[in-house]
Amino acid sequence: MKILIVDDAKETRESLHNIIKMKINSNYKIMEAENGLDALGIVDSFQPDIVLTDILMPKMDGIRFTSILKSQSETKHIFIAAITGLSGEEQIEKIYASGVDFYIAKPFQLDDIVARLKVITSLITQKRNIPNTTPAVVYNCFQDEYIKHYFTTFTITQENDLFLIFDYFSKQSIKYNSILLKDFMVMLVKTYRKMDTEKKEFDLIIEESESYIYITANDKSFVSTIEDLVDKHSNLLKYKRNTQAVSFRISVVKFMQLKDENTNTNTNTQIYQNELISAYDLMIVSSDDLEIYVEELKEALSDYKSLCVDDDTYNSSLHMILTTLFNQYTSIFKKVPEFDRISIALQSVTSLIDLSKNKLFSPNENELLIKNIDSLNAIVSLWVEKVIVTQESRDVHEYDYQIMNICSELEKSFN
Repeated sequence: MKILIVDDAKETRESLHNIIKMKINSNYKIMEAENGLDALGIVDSFQPDIVLTDILMPKMDGIRFTSILKSQSETKHIFIAAITGLSGEEQIEKIYASGVDFYIAKPFQLDDIVARLKVITSLITQKRNIPNTTPAVVYNCFQDEYIKHYFTTFTITQENDLFLIFDYFSKQSIKYNSILLKDFMVMLVKTYRKMDTEKKEFDLIIEESESYIYITANDKSFVSTIEDLVDKHSNLLKYKRNTQAVSFRISVVKFMQLKDENTNTNTNTQIYQNELISAYDLMIVSSDDLEIYVEELKEALSDYKSLCVDDDTYNSSLHMILTTLFNQYTSIFKKVPEFDRISIALQSVTSLIDLSKNKLFSPNENELLIKNIDSLNAIVSLWVEKVIVTQESRDVHEYDYQIMNICSELEKSFN
């Protein structure tokens, strides 16, 4: 494993260097750089697996440095963790929009940074080489055979840590995590918020077999709270509990079969009948009143449609309208933690639009661009109507996968 530490503070670089060598793995190769510009010169020859970077640095900051690495085919695979004292929703959104894979706040405590660095390194190695891990300490309540002989442990100390679970699976197969696991995330968030304890700290342990994913929590407060929220679980999601832990078993095979069987059906009720959160549930747990954003979004959509009636060529006018429209999209989705990945995807497209004011498209490229934007508008409009306006949707994540796919296509157009 090769790790590059980028920070203008020498004491921070030395601290991270020593923690990795002493607490993570003494065999890891480590190099250091004082800023993003110097780091670019090291990346090519060193070829790191992981970059730990500060954000505020002279010569080249961490956001620009990350954007450059993620824009190049040779370096976009590098796992980048931002370790910074910057905070606040807008700042964190900006950091993630640059392509950062992981966010760690300064100042950090030793136990906290060790846990997070272990998560990062395990995401790279998929925990196959973690020493001294035996299934006996996992407390898995299922006694199934064929569970793999390694597992991943996430230490949860704050609500945002829960989304490490989704990140873990998103790096493996979005086909099965796009809906079911995201709704499972909602259940975890709701449980965490309802836990009757001042110190909400516990472990979530993931194990896998060929057919199942197992997620175990070994905290009594979590176990007692989750009981109130699992009544909606489907045949895809089974759970067992004992006095020490609760385990969920997610059937990958059944979920994939369900999607295959319903791919060509016109009724969404069959596809999404097993999901875990309705529009009404979402509005209850939302951190803001989402309805206040609907009118602004409708105005932005109206401006876009009016402009495209006369001219759908990408020019400075359309650029300005799209900037406003995508800012409205991002404003809605980033208000709810359950849609963190969608807001980041939309913000990524927004950033590319900001940089594309003078971009020239061929007629075919322009036609494809407008087609994808129209598709996104239609899907998000349906989502807003069913989730926010009427609150009738049985599955608030019904359109997630489509939105993410279109964002990927739009990124290709603007890159």
